Amino acid sequence: MAEISNIYINICPVCGSMNSTHFLECKDYLASKETFEIEKCQSCGFAFTQNFPSEKAIGRYYEAPEYVSHSDTQKGIINRLYHIARKVALKSKAKIVKKYTTKKSGLLLDIGSGTGYFLNKMREKKWVVTGIEKSEDARLFAKQKFNIDCQDSEYLYNISPKTKDVISMWHVLEHLEHLNTVMEHLRKILKDDGTLIIALPNKSSFDAEFYKEYWAAYDVPRHLWHFSPDDFKYLIERHQFELIDTKPMHFDTFYISMLSEKNKGTTLGSLVGLVRGGIFFLKSLNNKKRSSSLTYILKKKQ
Repeated sequence: MAEISNIYINICPVCGSMNSTHFLECKDYLASKETFEIEKCQSCGFAFTQNFPSEKAIGRYYEAPEYVSHSDTQKGIINRLYHIARKVALKSKAKIVKKYTTKKSGLLLDIGSGTGYFLNKMREKKWVVTGIEKSEDARLFAKQKFNIDCQDSEYLYNISPKTKDVISMWHVLEHLEHLNTVMEHLRKILKDDGTLIIALPNKSSFDAEFYKEYWAAYDVPRHLWHFSPDDFKYLIERHQFELIDTKPMHFDTFYISMLSEKNKGTTLGSLVGLVRGGIFFLKSLNNKKRSSSLTYILKKKQ
């Protein structure tokens, strides 16, 4: 059994400030039912989970049948709706790759590839794909369903410099302990004309503001870092990336609202979440910086 070792953050990984203050206390509704504190940097506004388990110890917090990106489960109405939304989202993701790259095909790396659906979609579009996925069960699923061999986490640091045309991370960066090390390496392995695509929950969204500690996208302790568009910009500038465009992920508004109502223990929570998600969605149409999740398209500064 892995030794339990918790990580305490005393320096903001985005701006380097040593001044942070209590922001929220959130419960792990998925696996352990433990509570974790989230602090916010007083300088840049970035938020981070405190005393989170180290990489060697965090595995047990992912061991839940409901963790759909690893298990591919369709148990329950929320997960069934997730699968429906994913079919639409896969098309949207492929369109983003097509729009923001200058090539019809190339070398694509998807980090946190889960059960391999996006990799398979891009392979169908003639891209040469590589996936990195920590979960052995998810890697096995991708092999069995799509005949795609995904690599474990350490493979990232074996990739040669300037070899990838596209690197994608769909709701993954918030999980990774070594935030700045990963960002440095992404810049290293991306071609000079390559495209980096990062999707993240948005802690300044309408739904995050409404649900507060019940907001499902805080997802402690699996989510270590909690971004808004403003503090994410600090991070990418630190690593010499420029923001080309930002795209809202509209389906996330509904999915996260449904999960958040479940966290609250709301009667008919799925229905209530759908309705409230619809309200948040309509409000965000005029202000995408308040969307539940955002996809950032980045290029290397030359």
